[in-house]
Amino acid sequence: MEFNMSMVVPASPTQLWSTLLDVPRISGCIPGCENVEEIERLATYKATVKQKIGPFKVEVPADIVVESMTEPSHVRTRATGRDKLTGTRLAVVLDVTVTPEGSSSSTFAVDAKVDVQGRLATMGFGVIKRRVDQNFEEFEKRLKEMLGAA
Repeated sequence: MEFNMSMVVPASPTQLWSTLLDVPRISGCIPGCENVEEIERLATYKATVKQKIGPFKVEVPADIVVESMTEPSHVRTRATGRDKLTGTRLAVVLDVTVTPEGSSSSTFAVDAKVDVQGRLATMGFGVIKRRVDQNFEEFEKRLKEMLGAA
């Protein structure tokens, strides 16, 4: 499954980029993201993602690797994990791009490739896409609040 989302945020690319690189801070904007642990700065992390999708509650301990980074405009990460209860396996590749939008704003774009295997996959694209869209809306709201207060 592929998802593409973007938003304009009230921060310069430099401000937005520094916020994105503050992993403990930005992870607070991600719905269901908990227990973020930095293994190696800007290289490897661990986190737990908890979501309710349809009738399933999944809790996925994830290993996250920063695959590439071009400061201050692009980062690619890969996250993989497995929910013990449902056996659902997730593999996500995120390409995040920051581009200037006027003098004091930036466009934050996310291209996500998501591979879902196991019981959660039986929910189908529509149900999973609705949850992804809801999470992105909540992320956008939290990020804009954080940047507005910064």
